[in-house]
Amino acid sequence: MRVGQTRAVCRVLFALAVVASAAIPLATLSAGAALAADPLAEAKQRADEARRQAADAAGRYTNAQSSFEDLGNKIADIEQRIAAGETRREELRRIAERRAIVAYKTQGSDRAAIFNAENPSEGMRSSALLARANEADNAAVAVLAAVNADLGAQRDQLAEQHKDFNSWHARVADEKRLLDAKVAAADRTLRDLQAKAAAEGRGLDAPVVDGMVCPVPGAAFSSDFGQPRTGHTHQGNDMFAPMGTPNLAVVGGNITYGDGGSGGMGAYLDGDNGVTYVYYHLSQYVGGPRHVAQGEVIAKLGMTGNAGAPHTHFEIRPGGRTAPAVNPYPTLVKIC
Repeated sequence: MRVGQTRAVCRVLFALAVVASAAIPLATLSAGAALAADPLAEAKQRADEARRQAADAAGRYTNAQSSFEDLGNKIADIEQRIAAGETRREELRRIAERRAIVAYKTQGSDRAAIFNAENPSEGMRSSALLARANEADNAAVAVLAAVNADLGAQRDQLAEQHKDFNSWHARVADEKRLLDAKVAAADRTLRDLQAKAAAEGRGLDAPVVDGMVCPVPGAAFSSDFGQPRTGHTHQGNDMFAPMGTPNLAVVGGNITYGDGGSGGMGAYLDGDNGVTYVYYHLSQYVGGPRHVAQGEVIAKLGMTGNAGAPHTHFEIRPGGRTAPAVNPYPTLVKIC
């Protein structure tokens, strides 16, 4: 082989070697990426993000609902004050009318009381009594004017509050639509995660944390304990999920069911740990009164009673059913 040909062959071989050496890291990287890709981990990441967005939407909705209901409480208070003011005004109006009639009929009666009296002291006493009665009636007339002015101001305030009320009503409706969409998305990603876990033979049972399991796994919730509600404050946390989502016994204990008034269908779990757990707005009871194991399905989520969206209202009452409720949010954050 000639020298020129040898050099050409060497150049070709060198180029091939360079290309091959460059391809090895790329192939290794692709294989590593394929090994690193974990469908279950990716599904869990998507589910966590969807649930975070649903929780944000839940907070927006409950805050809007709180402002709306607080405004309703203020409107009811103003209406009560107006009703009381109108009653008082009617009383004062009758006094003023009587005062006008008496004044017309008894012009100069104070002088007559003095001159017609049997003695000067009696006449002065009668005059003083008339003057005192006149003062009381005049005061009533002055109060009537003040009450009328106050009623006018309260009616103006009521009109403004009604405008805000309508605005907040629309805001609540908007937030509910967003919440519904985010809850549905979170449910889809959770079901996808469950399907992938089942395909790999890995269960997704509700974990036990601090001796408790989440009452509504996968639900969206926010810190809404103590927020204003119509005529009272919120005594639990609202956990939003699709209609019919199973509700679990957070601990083992005795379960009973019954009407919860504005809470609709209620379940009452008297835990073996001495704490009572309350579930409201249910759509269905699962089984009858009995002793249940931790994690057992006791009911289905709904929106019975006074509920604007499908959810379970969850309460923790450490001293029993009639004891004051405590904020369940710190507990739910840990166990859910």
